[in-house]
Formats: sequence, C-alpha cells, structure tokens
Amino acid sequence: MTVLAIARSLNWPSVRLSDAAAFLLGTFLLAGAVHISTILLVPAMAESDGWSRLEPLAGADRFAEITAMGAGASGVGGLDPLFVNGACRLRLGDAPAGLALEARDRFWSLALYDPQGTIIFSLNDRTAVGGRLDMVVVNPGQNAQLQNSPPGAMDLTIVVESASDDLVALLRLFAPTQSGREDARRVLAQAECLPAPSVLPAR
Repeated sequence: MTVLAIARSLNWPSVRLSDAAAFLLGTFLLAGAVHISTILLVPAMAESDGWSRLEPLAGADRFAEITAMGAGASGVGGLDPLFVNGACRLRLGDAPAGLALEARDRFWSLALYDPQGTIIFSLNDRTAVGGRLDMVVVNPGQNAQLQNSPPGAMDLTIVVESASDDLVALLRLFAPTQSGREDARRVLAQAECLPAPSVLPAR
C-alpha cells in the first residue's frame, strides 16, 4: 500500500471553513486587545521613571531631601531607605550648573536624569577625585564656549555635557544609622547646586 493510499484510508477530522474563520478572527481580536492594553499602560508605566518621581520634589538651587518609600507618607518609590537622598533641579538655558560636595568619609553617588527619565551621567565617591564632587553641567553651546576659552582653575572639575537644558540631579549619601543620617543631612544641606555663569568666558 502506498503512502497516498494510507493517508486516504485514515479518518482525518474535518474542519469547516466557518470554524477556521472564527479561530482566525478570535486570534486577531486577542492580539488587538493586547496591543491596545500595552499602549494604554505606557503612561502609567512612565510615571515610575526617575524624572517623574523626582522632578516634583527637587529643590531649586539646592538639594532638597527626599524621603524613601516606607520612611514617610510622602516617600518616593525606588529609593534605598539606607541612604539620605536629595534632588536638585538644573536649568541650563541661562547658565551652566555647578555641583559641589564634601563627603570623603562615606559612600555617595550622584545621577543626572533628563526629562525622559534617562540617566545621562553618574558617578560616586570612588570615581570622583579624592571622594570630592566638583562638577559643571553644560549644554552643547556652553561646552563649545568652554572649549574655545577654557578657564584656568578647572583642572580637577568634571564637565558634563547634556543635550537637555532641564535635568534633575539625585544625590545619595549612605547612612545606615541614626547618627549617620543626621551627619548625612548636614552634608546634604552644605552641598552646592547652583547656576555657574562665571565658568563661561565673558562676552
């Protein structure tokens, strides 16, 4: 018996055209529902990025302390409660921003967020010179001015270029004990986050 004859002798289940059409229609409807649900969830998920969480609480020309979730009613999710956290708003449209910190005896980290929630730059006490933060944040135009006429007193200053004029700086100071938190708050209060027009050459 040939293979063709064997295949004809088998009792294959019959599939009606209407059943196949119903199956395909159901598949397309399910795929469409998943696609629409994903689109609708994008705004809600976007609220969890660093910018959306920090921007409303960031200080102007200073680092404002931000409480981690669980440590207070207005806490922000995603922050480690073992750290004292502070955020500062940077606006580069009129002048560069200068950031400075003296905290050589503890772990700290700094991150810059753009409005899309992307970290454009980060560093910590181990990558900073001597554990000290001395940074200037500029936009492309300001950076071009610095390159053409670099100031003489910026040999140890970190220069960061940002495509966005609007940023949030998040400073985290490790403070696992109550006394450590009090000391970290003093360091945070003394940290600088200010416009720095003087770094640009005079026009």
